[in-house]
Amino acid sequence: MGRMVRLTEAGRILQLRAEQIIGLVDSTVSEISEHHKGLRGTISIGTVASTGVTLLPERIRSFHQSYPMVYFQLWEGDTHRITELLESRVIEVGLVRLPIDHAKKYNMLQLPTEPLMAAIGPAWSEGDDESPIRLSDLADLPILLLRRQHGTFIYEQFLEACKQSGFEPNVLCESSDIMTLLALAESGVGIAIVPKSAINLRASTSLQFREIIEPSLETTAAVIWLKNRFLSTPARRFIETFSTIKDKSSNVESKSRL
Repeated sequence: MGRMVRLTEAGRILQLRAEQIIGLVDSTVSEISEHHKGLRGTISIGTVASTGVTLLPERIRSFHQSYPMVYFQLWEGDTHRITELLESRVIEVGLVRLPIDHAKKYNMLQLPTEPLMAAIGPAWSEGDDESPIRLSDLADLPILLLRRQHGTFIYEQFLEACKQSGFEPNVLCESSDIMTLLALAESGVGIAIVPKSAINLRASTSLQFREIIEPSLETTAAVIWLKNRFLSTPARRFIETFSTIKDKSSNVESKSRL
């Protein structure tokens, strides 16, 4: 019987360096080819609905004008689903809501925070009032929330804020689909708690969107991609388009990490 061969520590280091060199050579060859032929390929992106609808359309349009041979595949889901798609390498880039589980696995470009809003239909509104609403004013109203996920997201954030304010909210419905929550709110079922960017999801609506205060509640989106994974040149170029809207006060990965 043959002997089992195992790499020494020095052998493992050499193997790692060899893999990195091969990867660098392959990416360099690809970039040189792209330089001569023009940037081409497919970018696979996963996004949560309320983020993608506000950030992707104009970027994809502009990017496609500059690089007409680059195509897009879009996947939608909640933050947990997007991280699953990244880890299974179905997508290269994710647009998610923070925080995320196992954040150290990812490079991250954090985007500006946005307030949580109460989406209120005609059955619960009083005139055209769009002024901020206190969290305590929601205590006796039926609440519609994005379904809880793994980790701490809008659902847990809202419940914790209510607890700190001395009441337990009447959560009537949970859904992973933000459009469903907005439709239910507009029909008078209850008050939907959504990110401010959700306003752009319904072009024509009778909903009032009122910012929640006392306390103010915020949510933050981010562009993420797996560490130690080779990114295609189209994906790297597309990620760079988000650097123009990053929150300058945030701790973000530098472009040199792309």
